[in-house]
Amino acid sequence: MVAVFFVVSGFVLSHRFIQRMRRHEYPELFASLSSITFRRAIRLFLPAFASSLLAYVCTDFGLVSIPSKVDGKRFTHGLTAYLDFLDMESDPWAWDVSYFGFYNPQLWSIAVEFRGSMVVFLLIIGLARVRPVVRLAVEGLLVTHGFMHKRWDAALFVMGMIIAELEILFPRKPQNPSKRRLLNIALFATLTLGVYLSGYPRDGNIETPGFMWSQYVWPYTAYRRRFWLAVGSILIVGAMAFLPSVQGLFLTRPARYLGRISFALYLVHGLGNRTIGTWITAACWSIFGHEGEWQYAVSFVMATITYFPVVIWASDIFWRAVDIPSTNLAKWVEKKCMSPSPNPVTDRPRFMA
Repeated sequence: MVAVFFVVSGFVLSHRFIQRMRRHEYPELFASLSSITFRRAIRLFLPAFASSLLAYVCTDFGLVSIPSKVDGKRFTHGLTAYLDFLDMESDPWAWDVSYFGFYNPQLWSIAVEFRGSMVVFLLIIGLARVRPVVRLAVEGLLVTHGFMHKRWDAALFVMGMIIAELEILFPRKPQNPSKRRLLNIALFATLTLGVYLSGYPRDGNIETPGFMWSQYVWPYTAYRRRFWLAVGSILIVGAMAFLPSVQGLFLTRPARYLGRISFALYLVHGLGNRTIGTWITAACWSIFGHEGEWQYAVSFVMATITYFPVVIWASDIFWRAVDIPSTNLAKWVEKKCMSPSPNPVTDRPRFMA
């Protein structure tokens, strides 16, 4: 879910910098921050461009069906439409994204990810020297302000910073067994509530059993879906940050591997769904049927079992062929553009006698 990714991004991008703030390693902090800021655009947009280009080529070869309308407007596949899509998916200035395009629609989040990263980096440099309580207070106000003004995406990145700060401030749980047990119960309840809210329906949410209560609380507009999904993602990541037993599930070798290819998986799964996924689903429907509930369920399970290793394999190839080289290219470009460090002897300031 995109909302969870945004919270995790805020957490991961800020965690090591917050550790350096607490150790007062400001020169190292600013040097690392300059490096990651410089490389961020290449790191995000280059793999996204490759993914969209692959979708464009597949459409050209007739592997993807072309709709007559996209985002409510007439659509004609071609170079002009593709260039318009590239402009959309690389535009961090559009704060109200109401369209997704045709070539890999999930790429709308890449520009949002870039913008959220810049918000995190700006807050890191602006709050690096203040006390943790001040930092948390400022970030908390920004999260509240962001949600109030429907900037749920920026609020989630900043919330990731808050969770990272709290995780560093409170690395250990209470030693008292009763208090420790009570805290674990509260954390698991928070995690459960987060998972529940993360299932907030896209359509007919206020008529759906289990979610009808949302029509009586703020927000009262269509923004409610984004808001409650965001709250759910905060509860999930916030609880997991203090639950080592749950974290252990994500530290196994298979989970670590999936984490390494996760960005590639996100970039290719949309195209995979519309090509191989569609073909596998059609084949399962023809074999098992899809008219009755049980037939549909069996077809769904068999299609998923068949499709999952295929999309993982495709993601692995994309990771090795595009994602890793993009990361290396970003480092190479940074190295070539970096100004030489001053020589402490020859570049020493000279003063007139």
